[in-house]
Amino acid sequence: MAASSHEFTVLHAPSFVKFSKSAPHLQSSSVPDLISSIYGLSPSKSFRWSGLQVPSLFRRPKANVLVTVLGMDGKTLNLQHSKDAFQFNLDKDIPVIDTQRVVNNIESEFGDKTPLIVDLSADRTVVDLRSHHPELFHSVPATLTKMSEVLSEGSSLTNSYNLGSLNITQDKDMLLLAELQLIQEILDVVSLNKHLVTDSSPDFYSLSISGFQAVVDHYGEQSEQARDALKLLTEFLNKMTETFRRLYSDSVVVEVITLPGSSVNIGRKSRSLMAEADNLGETFAQRTNLAPEYDENYSVFFNIILWMMIVLALATYAICYSMWHMDPGRDSIIYRMTSQRMKKE
Repeated sequence: MAASSHEFTVLHAPSFVKFSKSAPHLQSSSVPDLISSIYGLSPSKSFRWSGLQVPSLFRRPKANVLVTVLGMDGKTLNLQHSKDAFQFNLDKDIPVIDTQRVVNNIESEFGDKTPLIVDLSADRTVVDLRSHHPELFHSVPATLTKMSEVLSEGSSLTNSYNLGSLNITQDKDMLLLAELQLIQEILDVVSLNKHLVTDSSPDFYSLSISGFQAVVDHYGEQSEQARDALKLLTEFLNKMTETFRRLYSDSVVVEVITLPGSSVNIGRKSRSLMAEADNLGETFAQRTNLAPEYDENYSVFFNIILWMMIVLALATYAICYSMWHMDPGRDSIIYRMTSQRMKKE
């Protein structure tokens, strides 16, 4: 499946998540609502896109992976796809696609179970990795300088892929390679912690790749480096999709948004990984200021105590009312037995 600029491509979806091939263009503002609907969660009231058929009430995908690639002006990704793959044109109507709306929906429904949520973006100096499980990614390099050291090791993607003319010593090449290496690091960490994959809460990955745009802007669209970067990106995304499918036993939706340079950005407002790490000792309820969790029998005990108090109150009122209007001469044995009788001669 060829993915060019301004397109929303579903590389893989479970059989119970169905799309319509005759769907209209997808607005960029509708992407968070679409992902929420795929999870079986309620989208915003303004969501009217008809491309997603009514999801199953009894089955929902375990994970959703959203990959955004910038710099796809006139470029095409030849991506492998499953039989349930679809492709839609994406209309830009907002400057930023805020995936925080998806995170809020997941947290409101599954917050007490601490779902796995990973948000990745990078610039020229710092890799911004946000997660609800920061302790899992404490060993992941946070700067491009540290990432260059990882890429020099024998287990990095430089030894798994043909880089062609790309060079890790060049800053523009380094950004793309660092982003891909970091995604691979995330996959490796999640693979080693499969309890997060097999739990009952959904997982969400938002992965932004801006390094390709940096390569194209620096070397030119027709340069050898741009062609090699496109080939590397295509091969990496294909393998990444297969890894996610294997990891989640096909219960995962993998989407790729391809955008031209300086186009719609993907982001969400959240605390950084370091800010999350400072609060590792806090529970989710403490961090989000949620009410304490009640016992499952709380409602039973509450109703027993409530209605018992009501019955006792009514009974006390009835007894007091009857005693207040009692005729001592007829109804009270106390008054009858103690009243003095006149002596008869």
